Amino acid sequence: MDLLYFLKERLRFIEQLYDGAISPFEETKRKIEEHEPPYVGNRDPEYVSEPAFLSEWQQANDSIMVIGHWALCMVQASLKAYLQGCIGPTGSIWWRPKILLSLLAKKQGKSWFGRYRLLFLEDLEIDWNKGPVPLSNLEQLNLTRDDLIHNVDVLSIAVERNEKHAKLYPVGLFTDDLWAGIGAERLKVDTENLRIAIELVEEFCTWIDGIRCSYPKYIRGAEEGT
Repeated sequence: MDLLYFLKERLRFIEQLYDGAISPFEETKRKIEEHEPPYVGNRDPEYVSEPAFLSEWQQANDSIMVIGHWALCMVQASLKAYLQGCIGPTGSIWWRPKILLSLLAKKQGKSWFGRYRLLFLEDLEIDWNKGPVPLSNLEQLNLTRDDLIHNVDVLSIAVERNEKHAKLYPVGLFTDDLWAGIGAERLKVDTENLRIAIELVEEFCTWIDGIRCSYPKYIRGAEEGT
């Protein structure tokens, strides 16, 4: 089965849905900032310190942020689903899925990603460190997803990195530079960061798929040192 085709279709869907979902909120922010109807303030700025329609602007901004959080989680889930498919019945061209799934269950990695990495390295002779994507970036994608799901604070819509994540990667791939300047570890998933996440997953999975579809040739090349 052409797993890569379905992965790419899934990533395009996420990208298009994100763009469409944030569009009305971006338009609301623009109208507020440019004082367009219905966001035309008639208050005297001499007596009012708070900008007009601040709560409406903040709600629109928070909505964009939450949509970004959802989209990043979907991108990370797509990576996991692709790797699951690779070693499962739908994607195993040259590999035996029952054996691989049994081996995977015995791996001692610190996360699902670590267990898969060990399976590919130790049992399939595929070293992810030789791929086109830094594994540290993929690990940050996984850690960010974990924060978005498990590090939620009822007092805020925003989500921050946990201490372990921040310590591992002092300069985060998906953190808000503006908030970092005041010592906060707030996560940021905007259009640019989402594109980065999608490109990471697509490049990595394209590389894996090239090996998966021509595995005997890959092994011969590895044995010959080419």
